[in-house]
Amino acid sequence: MRTIRVAERCTRCPDLAANRSCIVHGYGAADAHVLFIGEAPGYKGGDVTGVPFTLDRSGVRLQRMLIELGLSHETDPRLEQPHLHCFLTNVVRCNPPSNRTPTRVEAANCLPYLWQELELVNPRIVVPVGNVAARAVFPHLLDQPAPPITRVHAQVFAHDSGWVVPMRHPARISNADLARFSEVLGRLLRSDPSS
Repeated sequence: MRTIRVAERCTRCPDLAANRSCIVHGYGAADAHVLFIGEAPGYKGGDVTGVPFTLDRSGVRLQRMLIELGLSHETDPRLEQPHLHCFLTNVVRCNPPSNRTPTRVEAANCLPYLWQELELVNPRIVVPVGNVAARAVFPHLLDQPAPPITRVHAQVFAHDSGWVVPMRHPARISNADLARFSEVLGRLLRSDPSS
């Protein structure tokens, strides 16, 4: 597994730098065809493990889905450093105080790191997880503002070199919506010869 360290020792956001246990870099297969983008590391998850979408409730739910889709080598969704066939990252690299939603300024400060990762990994499928990630991805890859995530969850949007498939945040998603997303992504993975 590879960690892409594009944000080493960053202090662009003083509140975030003071609150974090660590900077959470992107993690996963460097040649991944699928890249998941969350909003920020959770204080019981990525901020503890240093790996996005691990350990906390959201991470375990996402990891379970990755296992079911064959995007993880693992059988245990609670591992702190899973061996993945995909890449996990966040818009914001540090856990915000009180686990709050990152501000637009904080997101803007971290976006250059996200664009570097997208360029390095070059995935076919980008999954913005939640509104913060969708607000970053839609203008950048689809040249349009992001609709609310509840309206675009599990829809497939084509862009120049692949697809964007938005997902509601794992902490706020029903089991039915998670299953629907998994079905849509699974279909897309089966139909993509490069996956």
